[in-house]
Amino acid sequence: MHFKTEPLNEGSISSVFKLAWPLIIGMLSFTIMDVTDTLMVGQLGKSELAGVGIATTVIFFINSFFLGFFESVKILVAQATGAKQELTAKQAAWQGIFLSVFCSLVIVFISFFGSSIFAIFGGPKHLQVIANDYFSIRVYASFFWFTVMCIDGYFQGIGNTKLPMFINILMCVLNIIFCQIFIFGLGPIPKMGVAGSAYATILSTLIALFIAAYYFLREARIPLTWFSSVSNKLINLGYPMGVRWLLDTSGWTLIVAMIAHIGENEIAANQIATRIMCLSILPVYGLSEAASILTGQCTGAQNMKVLYRSYWSVMKIAFMIMGLFAALFSFIPTWVVSHFQTDQEVIRLASELLLMVGIFQMLVAFSMTTAGALNGTGDTKFTMFFSISSTWLFAVPLGYALGFVFNFGMFGMWSALILQELLLAIGYQWRFHSQKWMNHSMVKNI
Repeated sequence: MHFKTEPLNEGSISSVFKLAWPLIIGMLSFTIMDVTDTLMVGQLGKSELAGVGIATTVIFFINSFFLGFFESVKILVAQATGAKQELTAKQAAWQGIFLSVFCSLVIVFISFFGSSIFAIFGGPKHLQVIANDYFSIRVYASFFWFTVMCIDGYFQGIGNTKLPMFINILMCVLNIIFCQIFIFGLGPIPKMGVAGSAYATILSTLIALFIAAYYFLREARIPLTWFSSVSNKLINLGYPMGVRWLLDTSGWTLIVAMIAHIGENEIAANQIATRIMCLSILPVYGLSEAASILTGQCTGAQNMKVLYRSYWSVMKIAFMIMGLFAALFSFIPTWVVSHFQTDQEVIRLASELLLMVGIFQMLVAFSMTTAGALNGTGDTKFTMFFSISSTWLFAVPLGYALGFVFNFGMFGMWSALILQELLLAIGYQWRFHSQKWMNHSMVKNI
């Protein structure tokens, strides 16, 4: 199977979309994998579903730093590709793989404290046991997943977004098949229950790694040497994005926890609205990734004309897509929500909340794509500081005040999130147009 690497993008809407749609589909496959895992584990019982739910929350929280950190591979490869430094691009991928092994060991070390972590979460003892049993197995997938992310980042950085999409879709399909076999048993394979779901993730990720490594090794034929200069660039690029992911996730989790103290109907309504948002906002995530690739390549090539054209093309596509969802949420919110719940009070609350989600996503179209563009130029420290500040000094305290002090409840907290996105959109736009990122190229001194 052949996957073509596209030439440097000229920044038109059609060329940007050609780069971005595989990124969107690849992200959708992860969402589908999570949903199907939940459905299959749910067939074992509500205790198993709750235990795995707690464990996956902890896993996502721990991995959130590394999700951001390994974005550095894609950005450095994109800048090197734009600068026509093919060797540097390959070295960046290899150094990322070396770093991924170390990071995997950190994750496995954390897993030895699993029982203590879930004791902090509290809840019934039997749920803590289920969560820890799943967690202690599932964390070993990190050995393979982090490496896959680095290889995906290499191909995305050089403009080949279709191969990572293929790998992610295959991993999703294999995970669904293996979950069915390992959870419920088939022939000589015994029923493993919750542990089977963890083993399915490990095996599907391992197979994805073999395929990714095959394509990568065919192309990146250079000596396996530790290049400290390249590794330092990856670390300097990556740690701000990792910290940003970790602390932003923490802030969002805290706001959701505050909503949980309001009432059962509000919890259910927020869960529905959030799940709908997680699906509808995927295109913006993909476009943000495309923005970081394009601005990275243009920064490396020192082509500011195409950089700005690419940025505005990404912005127009994101705004159009989010505008369609906002219209859908505004005109037929009850119809959308009714597919998730039958309780009329929950439907009413979720429908009202969906109107706020539409506004929130329109602002995200501006903030997230601009943040992706800034990250691609190497300006990751600014996006880290500004994002963390807006979350912890603005959104969290304002959400608490509006929700509890002024008694606006869940809608007050979502108002805080909307205002935060407005602040981010304005701040990132200012930073981008100030051109203070101009001297952040990471390939000049390699």
